[in-house]
Amino acid sequence: MTGNMLVFYDSTTDIDIPVDQVSKNPPRLDARDVEVVRAAKAAEGEVWSPRLLPYQDWSTRVEVDGCGEGADRGGVDGDLLVVGALGMGLADDERERLLARAAEQRRGDAAAASPGRMDGGLRGALRVRQDEDGYALVGVDLHRLAQAAGRDDGLVVRLPAFVDGVPVVRVTAEAFARRLVQGVGVRVLAVPDTVESVGAGAFLALSAQRIHLGRGVRVLGEQPCDLAGVSPRLARRTYSVDVRNPRFSARAGSLFADGGAELLFLASPYAAHAALPDGVERVGAAAFAAGCEPPSVVDVPTMLARVDSKAWDDAVWRCPQRTAAHRALAKRDVRLAGPRAVEHDGCWYDFDDEGAVLVAGPPAPTSVSKRFAVEAAVRAAAVRGQGAEDDGSPAHADGASSAGTASQPASAPKDALVLPREVEGRPLVRIGVRALPFAPETLVVPDTVRVIERDNACRGTKRLVLPEGLRSIGAHCFWSRTLEGPVPIPASVRAVGEGGFEYAVCRLEHTGSVVHVSADQLLSCFVGEPLDAASSGGGEGAVANNRPDAAAAHPAFGGEEGATPEEKASVWEDASLLVPFDFEHYDELLRSGKNLPDRLGAVLHRLAVPYRLTSETQAALVGYLREHEREAQERVAREGDRALVETLVDAGFIDERTFDRQIELLRAANRTDCVIYLMEEHRKRTASSSREGGAPSARERFAL
Repeated sequence: MTGNMLVFYDSTTDIDIPVDQVSKNPPRLDARDVEVVRAAKAAEGEVWSPRLLPYQDWSTRVEVDGCGEGADRGGVDGDLLVVGALGMGLADDERERLLARAAEQRRGDAAAASPGRMDGGLRGALRVRQDEDGYALVGVDLHRLAQAAGRDDGLVVRLPAFVDGVPVVRVTAEAFARRLVQGVGVRVLAVPDTVESVGAGAFLALSAQRIHLGRGVRVLGEQPCDLAGVSPRLARRTYSVDVRNPRFSARAGSLFADGGAELLFLASPYAAHAALPDGVERVGAAAFAAGCEPPSVVDVPTMLARVDSKAWDDAVWRCPQRTAAHRALAKRDVRLAGPRAVEHDGCWYDFDDEGAVLVAGPPAPTSVSKRFAVEAAVRAAAVRGQGAEDDGSPAHADGASSAGTASQPASAPKDALVLPREVEGRPLVRIGVRALPFAPETLVVPDTVRVIERDNACRGTKRLVLPEGLRSIGAHCFWSRTLEGPVPIPASVRAVGEGGFEYAVCRLEHTGSVVHVSADQLLSCFVGEPLDAASSGGGEGAVANNRPDAAAAHPAFGGEEGATPEEKASVWEDASLLVPFDFEHYDELLRSGKNLPDRLGAVLHRLAVPYRLTSETQAALVGYLREHEREAQERVAREGDRALVETLVDAGFIDERTFDRQIELLRAANRTDCVIYLMEEHRKRTASSSREGGAPSARERFAL
């Protein structure tokens, strides 16, 4: 280019210097330097379908003799030009002379062009659309600009302010389409003062470190930013705004509207402990950049009333209670903590009238794909020669508060997480909503905890220890689908919410029953109304299900030691009111086999402890075992115990026909107690049949 520079390379100067330079002298282009796209208009009385393409020039336009695009080749038979010429009575030689004269005139116009015209390599790199109030920028080919600058990164790009003296008043959403900008790194993008509107998502695919908005911008659509979703990958994104702009402003790289009341974008990357700027009342939906490590703790100003962005919902928001922001975030189940919240061993704890509350557990371990992406980004940055300014380290983040060691993210979770009984001298009584979306392989809950609220999925947990004294487990808890062995559910638990313990095998200490949990919430057999933070404040007597007075005296349910046998029997009669499990529904599920990963194991466990099992259901389950007799016998020998063998003998599954194979399998599995029981049971039955007068067979006489 000669006079109006659209692009140049600068990767070393302080970034504020080129921003100041490019904002003072915006480019002015000639209409012949850009590709003008004219929106089609329907003729009077014509109705257009939205799918119709705009009208095209009626003549065939190609390049002839170097005249450039727009000269005519003469057409072919059937073209409108030929048909029109014949209709007007023009001879072929006369038509050729007219075309030659037009070509000469076009070459003369090109020679007399103004000295501010673009070089041929950049001509047409910008596409504009002529609207009623000015031009709209609809396409910026950064590949052409990078080719002219000789570099594909560290570019400073200035958008034109005028085309033929007509102002460029808007930037459309498709101006920086991915096919036009991918692979080109922009250090500074300057939007001129004439632009009044920028379409939503216009900068989504653009790899730009700094975006400068002129004083004329009045309308700015949501501008989401994904640092990892652009090419080349970005380490940071910041904004600057002309100080004369009455609508928008920028501080420390963050973008604000309405005098700082609305946060449109917070400069990235972010520290582990971030703080929203003071004076912010609203946070826009695209205020937080994706593709970088989000903060683990967010400090909220007292004036904040609304947060539209959900990108940081997994962080701990330190927000005073009884504020508009607290109420709005609580509706989204955001993990909230008060100003008194403390951090110990990577976990955050808050306090209420009852004691300490676990707000957030240790962070999730970094996935393999994420580690690979970060390492690849570092290697790519090294190849491009980026310095410390663009390393993306949170220590260099603008607008983020410095945090102490307690606010830094903890290392990857260890193999075990043992929650403390006390925090700052207060007992840990509750695990809050979504406090443990992830947890280590072993999780031990202390005996001071009374309520586990909903959505504590504990993904990654294999071994779970729940304490006696726990009263309520919320919905969608412990659904890691990797829990090992029967998970003991204490007898003190009154309610378990839906969606919990998916595909897990649980032992109900209330009855000793082992149940297999389906993953289908519509088939959930857990019952009871889980306690929440509001209802758990009733002290030790606050339970989810009403229980009879006799049950309250039982040692297993929090009563005094030394209950008499009569009292225990009375309690057992009313135990169905205390067990948070619907056995009738569970029996129907076993008979249908819907969505049970191990139906055979579930049937064997149900028969082993026939609590509230009807004779009809028992017969149906034994019938299922007979249909899978060989597999069932092997399973009994491998995993069964004497109680299960006794139940199967009483139910008739192990009889004279199946006795020999079952006892041989038990001997091979070294199940001595089960073998001794079967031999003794077989001896008793043989002796009984002999007393009834039947002659014993030779096998019976010599049987052990």
